[in-house]
Amino acid sequence: MEARRKRTIAITSGKGGVGKSSIVSNMAYLLSAMRKSTYILDADLALGNIDIMLGMVPKFNIRDLINGTKTMKDIIVEGPFGIKIIPATSGISEFSNLTMEEKNILLSSFQDIPDYDFLLMDTSAGISSNVVYFNAISEDVLVIITPDPASLTDSYATVKVLSKETGRRDFQIIVNMVRDEKEALDMYKKILLVTDRFLNISLDFAGYIPIDKNVNIAVKKQKLWAETFPETNATKALARICSRLVA
Repeated sequence: MEARRKRTIAITSGKGGVGKSSIVSNMAYLLSAMRKSTYILDADLALGNIDIMLGMVPKFNIRDLINGTKTMKDIIVEGPFGIKIIPATSGISEFSNLTMEEKNILLSSFQDIPDYDFLLMDTSAGISSNVVYFNAISEDVLVIITPDPASLTDSYATVKVLSKETGRRDFQIIVNMVRDEKEALDMYKKILLVTDRFLNISLDFAGYIPIDKNVNIAVKKQKLWAETFPETNATKALARICSRLVA
């Protein structure tokens, strides 16, 4: 049997409130529906929310792993459609900036994750040392932006810092909460104009997700919108993004 590729993708953003965790959880669902074994690492280690979004109450989390009381296999929980989740803590400030020893423990534990196709790392917003670390160890980086001017400004700052701190030169943009593809491309071109001028990086357009009332309906019910509303515009748009990842 051919070994799985084991592709690690960091999903990050310059600011909160851009729908990042919602995109990650629904992306995992769609990838699983495409028969790709998918894990989510809730990499907002001090304020994790993936389990909350999915209505789950994990018995153990990343704290137990780092403290050495549980193994990676012990803390993994199964979510909808076979998605595997590595839960974070919530409200434990000491994990907002991991020490080098803790980072090494976490990195070595990745070897204990059963065979997979995709490991999605849902980082916290901003440019903390944890964010830099998780982006540094990922094969790909997806940056979520919205039409909010603050999102564009903060995303540029995030890409700049990540490029400087990790040496990464390739990033992909997903534009969320837009009216249509035209608005998404306009947002992409705005940030591209600045990065092309001031940074030596490649910034690719990975796709967009339109404003969709069904997204809010599902989120409030702690349901995945891709599962609850498979034919809604947001689901179709995210499915196109996932198809490109799989191709």
